[in-house]
Amino acid sequence: MLTSICATATCQKPFKVIDQEEQFLTQRHLPMPIHCPRCRHQQRMALRSERALYPRVCSRCEKKVLSTLPESSPYSIVCQDCFWKGIA
Repeated sequence: MLTSICATATCQKPFKVIDQEEQFLTQRHLPMPIHCPRCRHQQRMALRSERALYPRVCSRCEKKVLSTLPESSPYSIVCQDCFWKGIA
C-alpha cells in the first residue's frame, strides 16, 4: 500500500493507494495519482457539462414541458407524446 500527500495546494491531506489500484495502474502503464480521491472526484465533476432546464410549452398541444433550450431559442419544442405521434 502506497501512501502519498495530495498535491492540491488547499488540501495537502495524506491518502493511500491500495494494492489493487497500484497494480491496475502499473499494468496499464498509468501514472500513480497525485491527488486524493476527494480532489480527483472534484476535478471530474468540474469537467461535467451541466445543463440548465427551462420551462417551455409544446408547440402542438400547449402542454408544459422542460427543455434544455431556452425560450429565446429559435427552435420549436414538442412534448414526448406529440413527438411519438409525429413519428408513427
